Amino acid sequence: MKKVISLTYLFGVVFLLASALYFFASNWQVFSRLEKVALAGSLIVLFYGSAFLLDRVVKGAHFLSNWLLVSGMISFGLSVALLGQLYNSHADSYLLFLVWSIPAFLFSLYTRYSGFYALTHILLHLTIYFYLFPSSPVGHWTLAHTWIAFGVGIVNTLFFLITKKGYLTSKTLMYLSLISANLLFMVTAFDNEYSVFFTMFYVVILAIGVYRYFHKDTSIFILLSMFGTGFIIIKMFELMARYVSSLFFVGLLFAAVLLLAGSVFLVNYLRKHASSRHWTKTIFVASVTTIASVFIVASVFGLLSLFMVDVSMVGLFIFATAILVIPSTLTSWPSPVKYSLMMTGILIGMIASTVDDFSFVMFFVLAFVFYFEKRDAAKIVFYLLFQLNLGIFLGQTMELGAHPLLVVIALMNIAVYFATYQKHVLQYGAFLIGFLAFFSLTTVDLSFTLHIIYNSLFFLVTTCCVYYFKKQDRTFYWVSSLIFWFMLIVQLYYDLAWKLVHKSLLLAILGILFLAAAVYLDRKAGSKQQSHSILAGKKLGILLILCLQGGWIGYQVYSNESLLQNGETVILDLQPVDPRSLLQGDYVELNYAISQLEGTSIDDNGPITIVLRQNAQGIHEYAGVNKFKGKWNSHYDKKPGDVLLNGKVTSSWNNSAKITYGIEHFFIPEGTGMDVEGNVKAAVVKVSDKGNGILVRLRE
Repeated sequence: MKKVISLTYLFGVVFLLASALYFFASNWQVFSRLEKVALAGSLIVLFYGSAFLLDRVVKGAHFLSNWLLVSGMISFGLSVALLGQLYNSHADSYLLFLVWSIPAFLFSLYTRYSGFYALTHILLHLTIYFYLFPSSPVGHWTLAHTWIAFGVGIVNTLFFLITKKGYLTSKTLMYLSLISANLLFMVTAFDNEYSVFFTMFYVVILAIGVYRYFHKDTSIFILLSMFGTGFIIIKMFELMARYVSSLFFVGLLFAAVLLLAGSVFLVNYLRKHASSRHWTKTIFVASVTTIASVFIVASVFGLLSLFMVDVSMVGLFIFATAILVIPSTLTSWPSPVKYSLMMTGILIGMIASTVDDFSFVMFFVLAFVFYFEKRDAAKIVFYLLFQLNLGIFLGQTMELGAHPLLVVIALMNIAVYFATYQKHVLQYGAFLIGFLAFFSLTTVDLSFTLHIIYNSLFFLVTTCCVYYFKKQDRTFYWVSSLIFWFMLIVQLYYDLAWKLVHKSLLLAILGILFLAAAVYLDRKAGSKQQSHSILAGKKLGILLILCLQGGWIGYQVYSNESLLQNGETVILDLQPVDPRSLLQGDYVELNYAISQLEGTSIDDNGPITIVLRQNAQGIHEYAGVNKFKGKWNSHYDKKPGDVLLNGKVTSSWNNSAKITYGIEHFFIPEGTGMDVEGNVKAAVVKVSDKGNGILVRLRE
């Protein structure tokens, strides 16, 4: 019962947060700016206030007060995003996530709660991401960005080691740091003048990590093996695109042979050491198999494309099946060799059968392999390949569209799941593929009625699965169901079938119902759940952090409203487009006539102030005078009506400078982007006496 109650509380809190996000992103025009600010403030007070109240009143529900405190921190971030929407600040700006991360970081230091560690880690990385990849305007990836990514990867490695040693107690932070470090090191190893250095560094880091955790931590070893496998394959394709030749493909084939030979010796070594865990050996063989089979397949098709004009797909299929698949299946060769040759043959056979439309034959090949295979991990892989071949076959022979094809795959996997006994290896594959096909049905372009039916069914099924499998202590199934449950919540945000405001109302109702049900079940069970309150003895410090949040919001509202009331009004030409922000909803991305300054001597990035003057049509134009990095480009005497506008040079070339002014986004009600794009011609902007601008409205 405790597990059911905790899940119900969790669902209720998540629904309320999602409802707030959807509502703010909808930019509903019924409320004024200050009314929306008041709603955002009320949301913050609701979560933080509930955390303090529950911690004081319900002594057995400290876990819930902890969750609500984290939810309050999330609601503060939503409020920061709302302010950006109300005053048309940059969509998904790194500043949004930076401001959000500061109090989250303070909470992390003060409470040492794992939830705040994880939230701070995510926010800081979003800050860095949107700094390196700004949503507007799109910046160029430079060597400086590569070094920044490398530095952040080093920091993540240090955090991983700190948490692994126990200096910080948070497994979530440990795994987030490990994953982030690997992703960042992978990014640095491609397409730059120092890629050789970064590649060698990452290879050394991977080798040390694999050696260090080979016997001691299976989960870390699995993650490192997955990243290492992916990195090697991606690097292979990068090199292949750069050095494509017969010599390269022969070398690739030779590398696969060396890899298999080395892996055979290592597998024999592992067999002699009882300390080696079963999963460690399995993951090692899986990594070697994946790398070797991809290398061999790439080599075979690369050499064939270079030396043969016309290749018989039937002959290639027979060769792959007779020479590779059947012998490797029936013999007891060393595992890396056996599975590498087997997978190579299957991949070549699937490619050949797909090209010449005889994919039905692959069913017999896969059934043959599946029948003789004894290892569970291999059976799952072959079952996944069977599903892939089924999709290819149905698409070729029956010319099914995405909708009926997904229905067939989902129903077939449901039947397989219930037809196999509990804990059978096929159940795992059938469960994942069936759920994935079911989830895909919620994203397919269908009629509104079918769309609602699939989304409703998916929500009901995932929710029931989470409860049922959690109660049964079947971790794989309830965790997988919960992931799909969250995937639906995220997918609904970008779903255009119905309005965000309507989805917000539905989620709010669901949140209230789940919380009410949780309270009822909690009282009925009379459970006293043991958990540590992060508020214990720290309420004063936490209140100070909350005051900082409230003060920042109040200052931003005051300064922006003052600018709107007292700023100088200018009219600017523009050209819009229509995307959707991560947190702030639909917006129009604006490109002004003054966004591109022609005939300038600017050859660097940095702060700039330009002079605007009104023409005969009432439009403010660039007067040809600017102050870049504190220096005027020519002598300037201010004339009546001149307006100084601050900006930032983001790129420059051929006597032309690209500038942003912080007024490039105008947030609009959901679904009105096309109307705006077709009609607006100018923007009304308020500029303060310090040169800062706020976009007020668009006009035709």
